Amino acid sequence: MNAGYVLDDVTIGELGRGDLVVANLVAALDEHAVRMSVPAIALAVAQHTLSEAQADAVHGMIHRLEHVRLEPIASTEDVLRLSAVSVQLTEQQDMAAAHTVAVARYLGFPILAADLKRWEPVRALVPWELDIYEISG
Repeated sequence: MNAGYVLDDVTIGELGRGDLVVANLVAALDEHAVRMSVPAIALAVAQHTLSEAQADAVHGMIHRLEHVRLEPIASTEDVLRLSAVSVQLTEQQDMAAAHTVAVARYLGFPILAADLKRWEPVRALVPWELDIYEISG
């Protein structure tokens, strides 16, 4: 696999709420062996908007789909990458976005977003070009 996407917190939330467009896209990408990365902090933030059953559905998807991977903060290098992004977002305090951007930059993958407006303030603060694709139905 040399192609992939990073799912943002809004997309993860929509997936948990059963948005068919998002669910069908994730299933199709998985079927075509396209890696989808789920930043752990984005998952944690998305879970705050979900019921327990919806959160369980997202966790099940992460475990069942072969090409969906949870991206933890498991090494000092992960912490340094996250820190390099989060320092840019200090006025925003958006750790879900910071982890999503850190993972996307590290893997060289674009971000899949259910709502591009979520990314406008982040784009205004970071010094990097963000490659973001909006999921639309």
